[in-house]
Amino acid sequence: MELTEFNTELQQINDLKDFKKFFERFYPSVCLFARKYLNDPQQAEDIAQEAFIEYWAKREDFTDINAAKGYIYTVAKNKCLNHIKQINTRDFLLKSSIATDECFYELVLEEETYNTLYQSVNTLAPQSRNIIWLSLEGKKNQEIADALNISINTVKTLKKNAYKELRIQLKDHFFILFLLSHLLR
Repeated sequence: MELTEFNTELQQINDLKDFKKFFERFYPSVCLFARKYLNDPQQAEDIAQEAFIEYWAKREDFTDINAAKGYIYTVAKNKCLNHIKQINTRDFLLKSSIATDECFYELVLEEETYNTLYQSVNTLAPQSRNIIWLSLEGKKNQEIADALNISINTVKTLKKNAYKELRIQLKDHFFILFLLSHLLR
């Protein structure tokens, strides 16, 4: 389901099938977002799930995908902060910039950027997708060629073609393109 489909169909996310698609698309980003607050991956996953459960209970209040996502991120943030308080780390919370709204928005932006990039890379052909992911992990062309058992020229060609395709897909996301151009050198 495309993001634009969510915009028009969000009012119809009343059945579990549509909600499952919505959940599968945004759950990884909400988990990563919660991990920025917590050092416990399992607790971050639990909080992300709870945020979606709260959204499900109030789904009829939302007619816009961005409002729904904002609600889920806000619920996740509040649950993370409450968890931190519960484990007697109030001093950490007061001294940390995590509690500031500015940091919250930066984290949401970071996760939304990651989600946009992730969705775009996953539209590539499997071999190109693997090459891009390995490049984003910091692997050099020769390392990628060795890992995928292909020639270095194939890596270079597929990477170049994938980057062209990503530039087209992400043309409205200048920051992601800028970041991608530096990471894929």
